[in-house]
Parts: sequence; C-alpha cells; structure tokens
Amino acid sequence: MESLKIRTGAINLEILGDDGVSRGIFTFNPDDIESAKQVFAIQQEYEVKQKEFEERAKACETPEDKINLMSEIVDYMESSIDRCFGNGSSEILFGKAKTLSMFEDFFKGIIPYYQNAKKARISKYTQNK
Repeated sequence: MESLKIRTGAINLEILGDDGVSRGIFTFNPDDIESAKQVFAIQQEYEVKQKEFEERAKACETPEDKINLMSEIVDYMESSIDRCFGNGSSEILFGKAKTLSMFEDFFKGIIPYYQNAKKARISKYTQNK
C-alpha cells in the first residue's frame, strides 16, 4: 500500500516538571492560523485577567479571599488553554501547580514559535521573486 505524509507543522515538546521528570508531550501547531489566533487571544486574556486580579486583590479583605481570587484566575486560564489545545493540555503543561507565573513561562516559551511561523507565512508573499 502506498502512503501519503501530510506535513501539518505540528511541534511536539516534552514538558518536564521542576524535578526533571517528564509530564508528557505537548503538541501544538504554530503554522495553523486558527491556533495562532486562539493563542494570541489567550495571551491577551491573561494580561487582562492579571490587571483584573490586581484590582480585585485590593478589595480582598483576607488572605483567603486573595487565594480564592488567584485560584479563580488559574482555573480560568487552564480552561482557556485546554479549549485551545485540547483537554488535559494544562495538566501536561503545569501539573498540579497553581501559580500565575506558570502562564508567563508558557507564553514566553510558545509565542516565539507562533511569531516565527507568522514571519515565514508573510515572507512567502513579500519576498522579491
């Protein structure tokens, strides 16, 4: 039987925990335009949520209120990532951690892939022929 290989541009990254143990493989496709739109939208949502958190944190009266607020934001971002990349993606990426800084690490790590894919797509149409 003959076969046909379709190049989709998918990237597989092994995600390691702080202990160096693999949590799994995170797969994403920076060449996919819909995926790129979703990733940049999630990044913008995160920035908005961070500002919202800062404002709402000022109104928190107890440490428990601040913890509950942070948990709400983490849950929201994890569900956004799972919607974009598939159920269980946030578990592979973050394990059981519940910090806001993990999202900054995620975006710093993944955005360059999308930026490079965008440059490559645009250069196809803007280079001199």
